[in-house]
Amino acid sequence: MKRTLILLSTLLALAAFTHADSIPLTSGSGTLRLIGVVPEFTLQFHGSGYNFSIPGALDNPGGGELVQCTAPCDPFTIGGLLFNASGTLVNGDPYLEGTVSFNAVSFVSSIAPSGILTIKYTATLFLQLFLTDAATDLHIAGPFVWGSNEPWMVTAHYAPFPAEIPGLYTFEGATFTPVPEPGTIALLETGILTILLGLRRRLSRNGFPTRG
Repeated sequence: MKRTLILLSTLLALAAFTHADSIPLTSGSGTLRLIGVVPEFTLQFHGSGYNFSIPGALDNPGGGELVQCTAPCDPFTIGGLLFNASGTLVNGDPYLEGTVSFNAVSFVSSIAPSGILTIKYTATLFLQLFLTDAATDLHIAGPFVWGSNEPWMVTAHYAPFPAEIPGLYTFEGATFTPVPEPGTIALLETGILTILLGLRRRLSRNGFPTRG
């Protein structure tokens, strides 16, 4: 029993140490383009005093050229969209390497009168990045991880192609944005409301008419 407790304590300490060494990135955005457009994707991550911009020319996740899909679409049948980019992501000294992986957990889809198919995915992000010395290939900073519990919203657009074949779409592009947590939204709304109330009182004191 004592040996088990010691082992458990060691594992918990190791987990805490590993987590403490991770550098959190807490905001970002991204764009995924058509195959052949360079860079095919761009991603930005920010946090802890670091700002990373990742051009996708070194990777080929691909948005997919043609997608067979009868709405509502299963996101896992569109493998080129929720993608995994890994390896060397940005050249330089130091260079940036690691893994960026988006995985869908839910989705909604709709078709506009024009025939454009829009799929909005809620996705989780696995992020692990390192700054690596070009001469020694040793990590000099990292791992950088996604340090927020916020999921991401991936909004993708598809155009019918060709019109005479129903259910066949060509990928037009996608955007990636973190979804603010409910508490963050409430905080923002409270802050904006406080500013508006203060402005209303100031205008009232200065003799400007206010409605309500």
